[in-house]
Amino acid sequence: MATILSSSTYEQELLHIVQQLSSEGILQILQFARLVQAQTLANRSASQEQEPMEETAADILADEARWDAQFAATQNGLKQMAATVRAEVQAGRTLPMIFTPTGTIAPA
Repeated sequence: MATILSSSTYEQELLHIVQQLSSEGILQILQFARLVQAQTLANRSASQEQEPMEETAADILADEARWDAQFAATQNGLKQMAATVRAEVQAGRTLPMIFTPTGTIAPA
């Protein structure tokens, strides 16, 4: 059973972990945190009752074009990160992430 700690305790533990990571590791943690943040915001938006917005075909096409441009702009960085991660895994410099039953990262 996982122990529920205060927010400041989690922050201190996370800070301690981050201080021991390489810049690539810190970037991975940052990206994961942004993913969790985006999911949290999306869940909040979905749970609030809102009237559905009507999108036009032009709105959809413009949105898809923005996403395509953003995706294309990230490809070089993603390839570099993937190469870095593969090299670290192959060199044995990585540890598995272990999660508690509630989905939080277990302390090392």
